[in-house]
Amino acid sequence: MSFLIFVSISIIPTAALSSNSFPQNWQGTWSGIMYDRTIQGKSQTVPMTLRIKPLSQNPMRYAWQITYGTGAKKRVRNYELVAKNQNADHFAIDEKDGTLIDAWWLGDKLYSQFRVENRLLSTKYQLEGNRLHYELVVYQPLISQAQDSQQKASFENYQLRSVQSAELSPVKE
Repeated sequence: MSFLIFVSISIIPTAALSSNSFPQNWQGTWSGIMYDRTIQGKSQTVPMTLRIKPLSQNPMRYAWQITYGTGAKKRVRNYELVAKNQNADHFAIDEKDGTLIDAWWLGDKLYSQFRVENRLLSTKYQLEGNRLHYELVVYQPLISQAQDSQQKASFENYQLRSVQSAELSPVKE
């Protein structure tokens, strides 16, 4: 019986590590088309590239470069992905201007949620097979109706503003 317990305990960390190989198994260049849609019916498509590569031999820091567009309209965002803990479930995307966006690894997805002025932004990255799915959803607070005096918890509604999504494929460079 104690042998089975020992085997079970020794298998659990290995299984957790093999399923949590982010960001190691995401390294490389990913490219595709980002779709940007608003609730007003406006939409546009923009070429998008995400490059993920380790910075030196430090397993806690990765280059996280996002490029939108091409040619004269190209916008390059040189960020860093920084592991915040040894469990590899809490990260920060360092925008290199003092802005750190916390991100959380859960269930083979990387999530973040943050506020810029009065906009609430929520992101999700997910690798499925050889496709990297990206989604950024933008909300703005709705003006509150008169609140019921019996309501005990703070509550806010948010209106959807826009959704950006992309399916990125690996690219050889």
